[in-house]
Parts: sequence; C-alpha cells; structure tokens
Amino acid sequence: MDFPLTDDQKMIRDALKKFADAELAPHAADWDRSGEFPLEQYRACGRLGFLGMGFPEEYGGTPADLTARAISHMEFSRACAGFSLSVGASMLLFGSNVLNLGSAAQKQKYLPPLLCGEKIGCWALTEPGAGSDALGISCSAARHGGDYILNGSKTFITNAPAADFFIVLARTGGERGRIQGGSAFILERSDPGLHTGRPMDKLGMRCSPTGEIFLEDCRVPKDRLLGPEGMAFFGMMASLDVERALTSFLGIGIARAAFDTALRYAAERSQFGRPIGKFQLIQAKLAEMHRDIEVTLGYALAVLNMAEAGQRITRQSAVSKWQASRAAVRAADHAVQILGGYGYISEYPAERYLRDAKLMDIGAGTSEIMQLLIARELLARQ
Repeated sequence: MDFPLTDDQKMIRDALKKFADAELAPHAADWDRSGEFPLEQYRACGRLGFLGMGFPEEYGGTPADLTARAISHMEFSRACAGFSLSVGASMLLFGSNVLNLGSAAQKQKYLPPLLCGEKIGCWALTEPGAGSDALGISCSAARHGGDYILNGSKTFITNAPAADFFIVLARTGGERGRIQGGSAFILERSDPGLHTGRPMDKLGMRCSPTGEIFLEDCRVPKDRLLGPEGMAFFGMMASLDVERALTSFLGIGIARAAFDTALRYAAERSQFGRPIGKFQLIQAKLAEMHRDIEVTLGYALAVLNMAEAGQRITRQSAVSKWQASRAAVRAADHAVQILGGYGYISEYPAERYLRDAKLMDIGAGTSEIMQLLIARELLARQ
C-alpha cells in the first residue's frame, strides 16, 4: 500500500533513501563485525540537515513533522539499524528533551553543535538495579552551594561511550518508586567525576555504542538543571510516548530489509527444479511478513497523526511499539528460515537483521511492559 505523503515528505524520503543506500548499507556488515560507530556518516547527516529535522531553524534545524522524522528512522534502519538507533538517542532523547524542557541558554549552547553533527548526545535513565522499574533509580543529586553533586551509575545507555553531552536522571528528593523527586541534568564529557565504560559487546545493533556511566561526586552547575527540580519523571513519561511511537519505525525498517532480502532470495533460489518462491510454505512466510509491515506501518503513521494533533498517545504508542517489535523479530526470523543455511551465516544480512531486531523487544520499554501499559490504559477507562 502506498501511504499518502506530502510533496515535502516524499522529497525527504527520497533524499534519505539515497543517502542510506549509498553511505550506510554498503558498510553495515563491516560496522557490525568491528563494532565501529560510523562517525563520518553521522557528521554527514548533520551537514545534510537530516539530524536537525523537526528542530527550529534558529538552532540549525530543518522544518519537518513527526512523519518525516519517522521516515528517517525507517530508511536508516532499513540500511543499518545500529546507526538509526544512535541517531535516535542523540536527536530524540537528548535533543528533543533539551528543546522541550531547556532554558533559552541551554538550547543555544547544546542544540546547534548537536544538529550539525559536531556533537553526540545521550539520555541516561537505566541503572543496574532499575530497568523497567524506572522510578526505582538510586542515582542521587544533592545541592552543594550553587551546584549539584551527582553520585551513582547508569547502564545500557545508548551512545554513552561516544557521547559529548549527557542527560542524566537522578533523585533530588522523594522516595524510590515515587514519581516525585526526579530531576534531569545536562552533563558534559569533560565534567570531573564523570566516567564512561567501554562499549558493551552486544548481540545486535553492534555499531551503536552502548555502555555504562559512572558518577563520583560529579559537580554540576545549577544552570544545567534541565526543567524544574523534582519534576523530571513527569517529563520522562511524556517524552517516552513519542520515543516509542518513533521507535516503531526502526522496527519497521528492519522488517522491510528482512522482507526485501527474503523476497529476492525466494525468486532467485531454485530447488527441485523451480524457484523456492513457488512453494506454498515459502509463500505463506512472505505473505505474513508483508501483512505485518503494511498493518504496522499504517497504525504507526496513525499514531503519529494523533501526536501531531496534540492527543495523548500512551496506549497507542505502546501498541505501535509492541507490534513493530513483534513484526521485526518475526520478519527477520522468517528471512533466516527462507534463506536456510545462507541465512545462518554472516555472508548474508538475514542473521544480522534477526540480531538487530531483538532489541526492539527490550529497548524503550520491553514488550512485556508495553502489554502492561496497554492493559492499564484499557482498564482505567472502565
């Protein structure tokens, strides 16, 4: 199905596809093997205006709606999912939070170098003892004169090993498990007391650096408090809705890549004297992959339209993210099965798609948490 796009959205899609096909896809397998972050391509995206889509022009941004930003996630992840993941962490998790919550001075300082690709951002919530239980973080921030002193650690933070700027959530008050008392701070790589671990050796998304952050009496000026003190968890809930809605398109991009690979192989590979695409069990897998992609894409775009209209999308974004996660994993699994032995070796991309897709079930809220959110929202309406 051809979903309706405006002329501007089509132009953005074509430009993104051209870049992804030329600059990302040919290198994705090598980056996966080496774990190298494609910094040159990241900076090229900044020069071309891709990183700044949806941000005000005064900071170096490019006018674009949520659908255009979703298209970027989809096209980037179709070519190299790890690259798309890191772009999302920098621009959506760091950049959008600074734009929405930051002071005029914070926006002017942090957004221009971020949008041009000169700097990389990240957003740090998860801790060794607080994953799905986001309100259970123990990282603390205590006032000390005109500054805050941060102590604690974060883990599984996308971009942490490569980031220049960090948004760190810490408790300035309240009890663990309560929504009150969380505060967000902007940290910089050079801050004394901030250290990051080496990139983790991961199953998939291997060119996207993931790591730990260690805060040991890290002194942060009070002008780097992001938003009101004690209110960060409220802002987090709102930003996660949009994050999940856009993350859906990362999964759709992986599913599309897996489907294209499987479809092409099914048409070219012959067994028993005919292309394997002539066999009904192969056809059933292809049909299921196509169905999942079409339905997931249609729903994900509808959720973005709701967000653009200012509607609350907590339930809908959870549905979209969960569905996209399942569609990505199922499509990649089918692609491996259709390619058979070739799907199981790294010479072909199918096994990489399956490894990359699994993060969709874990990051930005596990699939189990999505189900709980959906059920909670439904029951609250009774």
